[in-house]
Amino acid sequence: MPTAPTAPPESRARGEARCLLCHSPALVPLYAGVRDRLRYVPGDREWWRCRACGSAVLVPQPRPDELPGFYPPVYSFTPELGKKSRLANWLARLEYHFFFRPQYLTQVRRVMRCTGAAGRGWRLLDIGCGRGLRLLELRGLGYEVHGLDIQPDVVRYLREELNIPAVCAGVEAAEEFYPPGSFDVVTAFYLMEHINDVTGFLRACYRLLRPGGWVAVAIPFADSIQAGLFGGRWINVTEAPRHLSLPTQKGALFAVRRAGFERARILPDSVINCAGQIGSSMIPGSTLTHAYGKPGLRAFVPRFVGAAVTLVALPFCLAENYAAGKPSLGIVCARKPDHPGPADGDVSA
Repeated sequence: MPTAPTAPPESRARGEARCLLCHSPALVPLYAGVRDRLRYVPGDREWWRCRACGSAVLVPQPRPDELPGFYPPVYSFTPELGKKSRLANWLARLEYHFFFRPQYLTQVRRVMRCTGAAGRGWRLLDIGCGRGLRLLELRGLGYEVHGLDIQPDVVRYLREELNIPAVCAGVEAAEEFYPPGSFDVVTAFYLMEHINDVTGFLRACYRLLRPGGWVAVAIPFADSIQAGLFGGRWINVTEAPRHLSLPTQKGALFAVRRAGFERARILPDSVINCAGQIGSSMIPGSTLTHAYGKPGLRAFVPRFVGAAVTLVALPFCLAENYAAGKPSLGIVCARKPDHPGPADGDVSA
């Protein structure tokens, strides 16, 4: 189990590491001995907490060229996961209809609530779009949807199977394909915590939006009740080294405002998605990677147990999200001003 690390030399704490959300160098040790929950990337890692905004940062940060190698072949949900057997096919269909699709529908409603967009005719770009399951829901509501992802097979799937325009690139290269002001809405679901240049990411989103456009970014929150209860065992902590930062609500709002956005607010993600965080934290072997990445029925047993824990946790997450206002997962929405400044989002610290 992770333990509190001993303080390293002052130069490492203040000279090299900074908060990815507010850029403060005032970091203090939070967790040490953190191991990859998927057991895919060897080694122990440390999380540090920012004294200024409370967000957590992985220290030291991996090099950008290392990041692609941290992801196992089975990582995110797609219906194709069920191809390995009849049981897997049945379970994948069940999960999609009762767990994943309700999430997507709730997230779409949250985006529409934040932006006030009716959907019809609005151009939307989803960064890190994956297999496009959310984009299908958005397209059904009348959005003109586009996808951006770094995985060539994902982009090919969107273009050929779903007939969704998609580009294979990172957000830093998006402007090579889309001129500034191309979109009414830019979304990114559970991507920002994987990025080591949060400010650059948000400014790129800013430039892609027309004046008055909206960004909607879904992220886990380090100041949630769940994060406090589970500590170093929380799923988003043990997602290191794929997770590079865990924002607090204060840190996330600071970051979007620093990038030039206004009217920033946070809405909780779906209760079932938040409850799934508890199931995965308590039953580490219940992940998609373990269940669908291994052969045989035995691999699915922890997933069934994790699903049971998720159902039991639903009332707790309702209270966490709405009574306490400290959701484990939330969507940060913010608006690009109608009359951006001359730097067009390049706001100094």
